Amino acid sequence: MLKKCKENEARSSLGFLFACLFVLALVAAGWWLWNHMTSPSPHLNFIVLTINAEPRKVLSGETVLLHPNDKVKISEISTSIPLNLNIRLVAENFDVNALRFEEMPVAQLLPEQDIFNHYTFRIQAKHYNEDMGFMVWNIRPFAEDWLDKANRIIDDHLRLKLLERGVALLPDQDKLKRRLLDEYKTQKKWEKASSLLEKMNEKEKKPNVLKELLNIYGETDNKKRTIQVLQDLVKIDPENVEARFRLAAALEEKGAFDQAIPEYEKLITITDEQDRLLIYKNLGYLYTETGRWNEAIACYLKVAELDQKDPNIYYNLSFLYEKINDQEHADFYLENAITIKSDDLVGKLKLARNLFEKGEDKKAGVYISQVLKKDGDNLEALALMARLLEKTGDKSALKSVYSRILSLQEANQTIIYNLGVLEYETGNLEKSLFYFNKYTALQPGDAAVHSILFDIYKQHKNTAMALKQAHIIQAINPGEIDAYQYIFDHLKEKPDFENAIPLFKQGLESNPNNTDLKTYLITSYLMTDKESLAIVEMEKLLETTPEDISPLLQDMFDQLNKKGLYPDIILIMEKAANVYPKKVALKEYLTVAYLKTSKEKAAILEMEKILTLKPENVELLLQWAKLCEKNNDLKRAISAYKRVLDIAPNNEEASDAYLKLRLEGVGSQ
Repeated sequence: MLKKCKENEARSSLGFLFACLFVLALVAAGWWLWNHMTSPSPHLNFIVLTINAEPRKVLSGETVLLHPNDKVKISEISTSIPLNLNIRLVAENFDVNALRFEEMPVAQLLPEQDIFNHYTFRIQAKHYNEDMGFMVWNIRPFAEDWLDKANRIIDDHLRLKLLERGVALLPDQDKLKRRLLDEYKTQKKWEKASSLLEKMNEKEKKPNVLKELLNIYGETDNKKRTIQVLQDLVKIDPENVEARFRLAAALEEKGAFDQAIPEYEKLITITDEQDRLLIYKNLGYLYTETGRWNEAIACYLKVAELDQKDPNIYYNLSFLYEKINDQEHADFYLENAITIKSDDLVGKLKLARNLFEKGEDKKAGVYISQVLKKDGDNLEALALMARLLEKTGDKSALKSVYSRILSLQEANQTIIYNLGVLEYETGNLEKSLFYFNKYTALQPGDAAVHSILFDIYKQHKNTAMALKQAHIIQAINPGEIDAYQYIFDHLKEKPDFENAIPLFKQGLESNPNNTDLKTYLITSYLMTDKESLAIVEMEKLLETTPEDISPLLQDMFDQLNKKGLYPDIILIMEKAANVYPKKVALKEYLTVAYLKTSKEKAAILEMEKILTLKPENVELLLQWAKLCEKNNDLKRAISAYKRVLDIAPNNEEASDAYLKLRLEGVGSQ
């Protein structure tokens, strides 16, 4: 019984215990449910990392920089959930939870276990699957690691690739960049070196970096970038003489003279006077190249003060003074230059030319002689000496100079011609012929030379050669009258006027108003019995009112008179008389023609005109008197006889005729 009671008590106690546990479970479940329904989401407060035995609190969202060899342990995780129930850490490809239990090097957890890679891990804290926060680990080696490894690599190419990789992963490590730059320089990879330096210099223009860039651009001959760097340097340090001088020189070399000039001008203000010689020289050159003559002169005069032994300065001054038309100063400085540089034959010749042009022949001759003494075959000096001798008239010396030039230039046409002229002028016709024939072989179309040959042959009485030259002249220059005249004169001696007609007509095509040619053509027509053509040409000639053509008119009268062509004589001579009203011969020709054509009254009038011009002509007076008497003009007849007797009282013919008319009662009233 007792045993049974004890069993019942035991059962009652156990049931009570279970009931209490059930109640507690319900309370806990209710609390949990209430807490989750009423409180905010759980979050990560911080994580305590022990790095190389040193604790570090990492807040949620914070980034930690770690070296692959760092020994790390997760010592504590603080969240908003009490007791950190069901908290875990998650990282892709990274077993971070292993660090919650033991300390180990980070490298052991890396996917590739390559300490020279750059890793970034996002480590997420989760409660069940709910994100609570995170931290970021950047795992990368130090610059020293890269440098140490690079120093242990023998192969240049591999070492360079490693350094480039290190700079790419650690772009903020100047030590690493500097080591890479040195490697570029060593391997002469100038383009890459300059690119790296440019990037290092982007934020701040540092003089030392700019100087390095200058050296590199000097190696690559990059003039454009060199100038840009130099410009940056002078901006940083305007008083930097070396940089500004290099900038000015670079701009000058580039041909940017207008940009270089201000740099040199600035240098003058920041340098000592003894250091300005080169600057003034360069400025003088640039002013010259840009046409700023007076400024260039001022610079070179400064240079001349500092350096009086440089002949080039005086040459430059001479050139510049010529540019501003100051020949006096130009010659002065040229003379200074050749005084210093006595072997300058070119300068002496130039000065000689200038002196010659100014009429300082004696002084010019001195310099020419100096040149020829050093260089007897100097053609320019010989030519200038020839000009001087031509001016002074020393023909003997001139022949010698011409001959010397010809020995050096056998085909020099000018000298051959000049020698021909010189021999011609001095009466050496044979030598003159030699030179002129030589000249015409080189220059057959020179009518002037053929004219001289024409004259020489005429003087030598070489008719055939003279006539040949005349025809050559006529062919080259149809307007050359002397040739036609010679041909014409020759034809008169050996008549061949038929062949001459085309020649003279051709000449008139070039010289349509030339009276001589018209005369030759008319004469040729007359000599070949082409009177009608001669008359036509004579009419044309008279329309131009030419100068005295009496010989031609006489020839025409003789020819027409010989053939009895008196109407033609009247036609021409009447027109001629209008052109030359005081020509007695024309009136005589007309008188003859009028009488031959029975136009006695017209003849009387012409004779009367003649007598006004020649009142003492007894023969004409007597003829006129007879003609007047014949035409029953008795008053004029007796008056004419009386004039004859006044001039020649013993003229029996006039006395008898006068007495006869008086007896007939003429003149009694």
